[in-house]
Amino acid sequence: MKRILYASGGFLTDDVIADEIMEYASVLAIINSADVITCTGVDESGDVREMQLLIGPSSQILTMETDEPHVDMDVDATVAELRRRSSRRLPTDIDVADSGTKVAESDADAATH
Repeated sequence: MKRILYASGGFLTDDVIADEIMEYASVLAIINSADVITCTGVDESGDVREMQLLIGPSSQILTMETDEPHVDMDVDATVAELRRRSSRRLPTDIDVADSGTKVAESDADAATH
């Protein structure tokens, strides 16, 4: 389990989810955009809950390994969604070349596809 520290709080989540959050935050920083994500995590009381984070270029997110015991949670759906968003957002060579001629997709539009 990894602890995610964000703003003035934090929570525990699966290692793979934490790594994908950092990867997606990196993609958003590259394209100078932000997004709201939902992931499964463990709150201070030890309860598994859905967490929402606003991440973007100015987000300061820290992940750290812990010795906390593993907690079962739905990892696959969260990881698949974060990977889908990353691959959709990261510019390809064609996107970079055409950046002046295409209308940029908004965060809201990306979330509806």
